[in-house]
Amino acid sequence: MPKQVVNPNQFKLFMTGTEWQAHVTHSTDGPVPELWDQKEAASRLPYSSGEHGSGTYDSIKEHGWQNRTNYNEKHPTIILEDSSSGVRKVQSEGHHRVAAAAAVERETGRAEFIPTRYVDNTAAGKRARKGYKL
Repeated sequence: MPKQVVNPNQFKLFMTGTEWQAHVTHSTDGPVPELWDQKEAASRLPYSSGEHGSGTYDSIKEHGWQNRTNYNEKHPTIILEDSSSGVRKVQSEGHHRVAAAAAVERETGRAEFIPTRYVDNTAAGKRARKGYKL
């Protein structure tokens, strides 16, 4: 039987917060990696502050990663896009949750696995979907 080889380009279905941050090359919210420090700081604010993303760190530290059950809620997403240097991996949703999960992992040693959602907006991805109907 032939030896099975894991393809290093295989998309992961789950990543820890630190893996996610290392995987993303761009963001819709600003330049990476400075973005992660900003999102982490906001996630550490008390929920009572009312700031966007506040309370996320405490929630993940206490309860772990919790999948959202409402289909319309935004999930952490990586959008694949063509660029002159190859494929960009753009973070589009869930910045505070990813930053908080990475911080919890660094501080406690406990891995918080994030379900990974990809949207393929590359030319190849668009060609592959052409004519595909649900």
